[in-house]
Amino acid sequence: MRTQLCFVVLLSGVICALPARAADASGGGTYLLSGIRTEFQFSQSHVQCKIGHGVFADGTVIQMYMESKTINAVTIDSSAKTVVISGTMVSEVRLRFTDGTSTTLTETVPFVAMAKDNATPGAGADTFSITVIYTNTPGFDQFDLFSSPATFAGTLDTGDVVVH
Repeated sequence: MRTQLCFVVLLSGVICALPARAADASGGGTYLLSGIRTEFQFSQSHVQCKIGHGVFADGTVIQMYMESKTINAVTIDSSAKTVVISGTMVSEVRLRFTDGTSTTLTETVPFVAMAKDNATPGAGADTFSITVIYTNTPGFDQFDLFSSPATFAGTLDTGDVVVH
């Protein structure tokens, strides 16, 4: 037997039963990470984050794409307007060095994404972060670039986080 919570509303003497809204969270937008524009999107079933084009201080060009492969847990706090999503994702980084060589680094990593809905619209107020755990291998890897755990976070420049 399934029980559903309802809110009762009295309109012009008529009683209407409205189903309670289930907790939900989603969002998308951009934020700056050390001066590099970072894009993100999330829902309860998918998380992705990317850097389309960035340049490190030494002139190395970076492109990064992280996309969830599994979602293990979703915690939505409608009162605090926060969401925490954990799972595994593929993290791929393409680097083009100043000497003309390039490399692509790919790793499957555990992640925790967190978002907070501070305002509508969310630009300048809402926040998003994603923390991943990279593995330190004998060769050049993402651990060497970002350390571990690595957190990519910021306040939204564009977009919105919606938690209800």
